[in-house]
Amino acid sequence: MFKAFLAFLVLACASGSGLVYYAGKWWSDDFVNISSPVELTIKDGSSIHGVANELAKRQLITQNGRYFALGWRFTMPNATLKAGEYRFEGQLTPAKIARILSTGQVFSVSVTIPEGLNMYQIAEKLETVFKDTPKTRWLELMKDKKLLESLPGNPFHAEGFLFPDTYNFNQRAQPQDVIGTMIQTFKKNFSNDIAEAGQKLNLNPLQIVTLASIIEKETGKAEERPHISSVFHNRLRLGMRLQTDPTVIYGIWERYDGNIRKSDLKTLTPYNTYMISGLPPGPIASPGLAALKASVNPLTSEDLYFVSKGDGSHIFSRNLHDHQKSVYQYQIQPSRNRAAQNN
Repeated sequence: MFKAFLAFLVLACASGSGLVYYAGKWWSDDFVNISSPVELTIKDGSSIHGVANELAKRQLITQNGRYFALGWRFTMPNATLKAGEYRFEGQLTPAKIARILSTGQVFSVSVTIPEGLNMYQIAEKLETVFKDTPKTRWLELMKDKKLLESLPGNPFHAEGFLFPDTYNFNQRAQPQDVIGTMIQTFKKNFSNDIAEAGQKLNLNPLQIVTLASIIEKETGKAEERPHISSVFHNRLRLGMRLQTDPTVIYGIWERYDGNIRKSDLKTLTPYNTYMISGLPPGPIASPGLAALKASVNPLTSEDLYFVSKGDGSHIFSRNLHDHQKSVYQYQIQPSRNRAAQNN
C-alpha cells in the first residue's frame, strides 16, 4: 500500500495540480460524517472517473472526483467497480468508500420469514420491505407458472414452498428473483431423504409438504412435532378426518377475522378437514425443515386426538372419551372460570 501511494504522490507532483500536500492524508484519514443515508447506483460498465465525480457531487468525499480516481488507480490497481445499489452512512473516508465499491458491499435488506406464515402473510411482509411492490404483485408472482413448474405436484401457487428463513436481498432486487430465491431454498432443504421417507408412508412430495404445513400450524412446542405428526398419520391410516382448525381457517382466509365459529367448521371448502377426508389439496403455510422431517418421521403412538393446554403444549389421547375429558379440563372449564371472573 505504501509503495502504491508513493506512486500516487509522484503522479500528483508531476501533475502540478497541488495534490502533493493532500494526497496521502486525504485518502486514508479525511472522513465525511453522513448522518442521513445516501444511496448510490453503480451500473455495469461505469467508469471510476464517473463514479468519483458522483461521489463528489453527493458530498461523500471532500475534494473533486479526480483525487478519488487517482487514489483508486494507484492504491488499488487491480480492483474493479462492482455494480449494484449502495447505501453510505456514518464516517467514511475515500479509502473506505473504495473498499465498499470494490468488494460489492451493496445495500441489502434483511427479510425474516418465520415458520408457519401463509403466502398472504408473506406477501404483506414483503410489501413492507419492498415498498415499490404491492401485496397484489407478490401474490401474482406466487401463482406464476414459470416459477411453479419445477415444484412437485403441479401446485396452483407457491403456498408451502416459500421456505422460512432469513434472507438478504438487494433493495432493488426483482420481485420474481425474491420469490425464486425462496423456492430454491425450499428445494435445497427438501432432501431426497425426506422424499424417500415419505414414499415409504405412501406420501408424495406435495402431500409431505401439505402435512408438514398442518403440523407446523398445530405445533406450539418444537419437541411435539413428531407426536402431532403421529396423530395425523394414525387418522389417515384409519380413514378418519383430520379435523384440524388451521385448515378451516386457510379455506376462509379472505374473510377470516381472527375467530373461528361453528358455522365455519360446517362450511365446505377444499381445505375444511372437518368436511373432507384425507389431506387438503395443498399446503396451508410454509413449514420449516423440522416440520418437513416430522411429517415423514412420526412418533410411534396410538393417539388420535390432542388438545391445547394453553401453554403451547398438548394433551394427547387414544380415544374420544379421554379426549373429551381433556377438552373439558383445559378448554371448557378455564373458559368458564374466566367468564365468571369478568362478571
